[in-house]
Amino acid sequence: MNGTRWILAAGLALAVAIAAAAEDAALPAPGSAALVEDAADWDGQAVRFMGEAIGEAMRRGDHAWIHLNDDAYGLAGPDDEVTRAGPNSGIGIWVTAAQAGQIARFGDYRRHGDLVEVTGVFHAACPQHGGDLDIHAVSLRIVRAGYSTAHPVSSSRLIAAGILAVTTLALVAARTALRRRTPTGSGARPPA
Repeated sequence: MNGTRWILAAGLALAVAIAAAAEDAALPAPGSAALVEDAADWDGQAVRFMGEAIGEAMRRGDHAWIHLNDDAYGLAGPDDEVTRAGPNSGIGIWVTAAQAGQIARFGDYRRHGDLVEVTGVFHAACPQHGGDLDIHAVSLRIVRAGYSTAHPVSSSRLIAAGILAVTTLALVAARTALRRRTPTGSGARPPA
């Protein structure tokens, strides 16, 4: 009898988890641009939001602020080619400290942060946080682990840097030579 109860309890827990996942998937998933531009329309709505975790978790007691970027850079995968143009965009997310602890890698110049999806309530002017625009997360899941990024230097930039360095040295040498030729104490001003 105990085995039957255990199987029924496990089945019920699985059904609840599947139902919760299906409910989360049914939530609208506006991007940060839509949330900012139409903030009044989204205010108080339950939403899904996905982006790259960047910076670091800013802990505030048993909660933390994280920032998720949903721009082309933030959503790109390790094999995606992304044109490095355009603004960064994202949203501040209020999470529990335990949820923030799930994020293993935050993005910076050398790393692409974990791709994170949260579900929560959007606030156009959050009364708890001084009127800030934010999302209070109810759930958080890691969609893809972060990874290291390479920043190879292009040969054209190396050539341009070399030409600029040689030009700068030539100009400094010419100025030094001109100053040496100008007599000091004769009242003549050296050329500018």
